[in-house]
Amino acid sequence: MRSKSLAVGLLTLSAAFSLFAETPKLTPVSTRDKKIVRRWSIEGQPRGVAVGPNGTVYVGLADRQSVIAVDPSTGSVLRELVLDSAHIAATKELVTVRTNAAGNRLYIANGSDESATILAIPSLAVIREITMEGETIRDALPDPKGKHLYLLGRRVHVFDADGKAELRTLNFDDPMAIAVNSTGTTLAVIGTEDFGNAKATVAVLYDTTTFAEVAREPLQTDKTIEAALFAASDRSLIAVSREHVFEKPVVTKKNTIAQMEGSGAQVRMRINFGDVVNSDRICLPVGSGPQIATTGTPSELLIYAERRCSSSGAFAGSSRRISPASLYGVNVYALAYDRMNNTLAATDPAGFLTIYKVPRPALAR
Repeated sequence: MRSKSLAVGLLTLSAAFSLFAETPKLTPVSTRDKKIVRRWSIEGQPRGVAVGPNGTVYVGLADRQSVIAVDPSTGSVLRELVLDSAHIAATKELVTVRTNAAGNRLYIANGSDESATILAIPSLAVIREITMEGETIRDALPDPKGKHLYLLGRRVHVFDADGKAELRTLNFDDPMAIAVNSTGTTLAVIGTEDFGNAKATVAVLYDTTTFAEVAREPLQTDKTIEAALFAASDRSLIAVSREHVFEKPVVTKKNTIAQMEGSGAQVRMRINFGDVVNSDRICLPVGSGPQIATTGTPSELLIYAERRCSSSGAFAGSSRRISPASLYGVNVYALAYDRMNNTLAATDPAGFLTIYKVPRPALAR
């Protein structure tokens, strides 16, 4: 593993991204689909997508080995950064594109390129590229409190937020998905555990102060998990496979500590899983990526994309903390929620960037 800074001066940065004398625009696509606010055709195999603090949509283009910044009201391409030469080394898959909570950084997992890239917002200047020898990087997840960056490879690698140094590697082989809660205090890692006579998918919680394991439980499935996230104000851990959504309650309790009034001692929190795993059938789009599900406003709203199929059904049953909302009948690689406009930005590998209305929760239909 090595970490290398690519921010080497104004000349390099000027050569790295394209500024246009006349702002180009994506080609609009007309549609009668009432779910759609706007749609544009887009060349270059769109993959990961993120929404910046002012609503700007950032799209990773695998074929062009670049990231573009798009005005979602006009389709104008505000800026493009070419990460690699498509003619020489088109290896960056741009699996996920995520913004940090401060809205001034873009984190890109490059897949089989065995690297992650950190860009500045809005300039798209390269802050750092992190290379992990021999590991496909399937996600680059920033801590919402700005302390850490988590890279998902053959292990989970914990970096400082600027990617300068690897702080530790978690002892968890071949993780499938990761998620961090809204306070940045808990990291969830989902993967397979061998129980001797059988293997099962498990979820493990880590305290991000010490990265000690605080809880580990099976998800009552052996399915591969494609995506994970916390929802319902961190009271639920969501795991998404290609055919199911699993919801596992997360329980946070204060430890009882005897202390004198005014002593200044801190109250410690204890985190564990609840007993019940709720699961329901869904049909993820073929070839979708780790950003296929997101939360909306409020955080109880779980939004995910589905292709048309006969096995999908409304959520029902016991003690749900989430309100699932399916963006149904679409071919989507990645979703990003725009809180400012209450819309969804979605990429389609066939060559579209679409702004969707937020679907209604299933139980409200």
